[in-house]
Amino acid sequence: MTETEENKEIPMPKAEEEEAVTLSIQDIVNCKTIIEIGSAKGAFEAKELEIVGSTYNRITKWLLANQPPKDAEETSTAEGETKDD
Repeated sequence: MTETEENKEIPMPKAEEEEAVTLSIQDIVNCKTIIEIGSAKGAFEAKELEIVGSTYNRITKWLLANQPPKDAEETSTAEGETKDD
């Protein structure tokens, strides 16, 4: 192979449109669960626990403040049935 062939840049394909990134409440719940599992398995070093705990507490407070109303959660919008039906 010649030197010019080795240094030749390969163009990356261009995305036609960048997809907008969205987060749902379930994504945040998943983050909280990941922290819980990691903590239970000892995945964090002692020096990391302060930031992990602080982040976990902030996520928990946010979830409590942003959870859907109980009435909306218990009633199906399609048929008006409760979760236990």
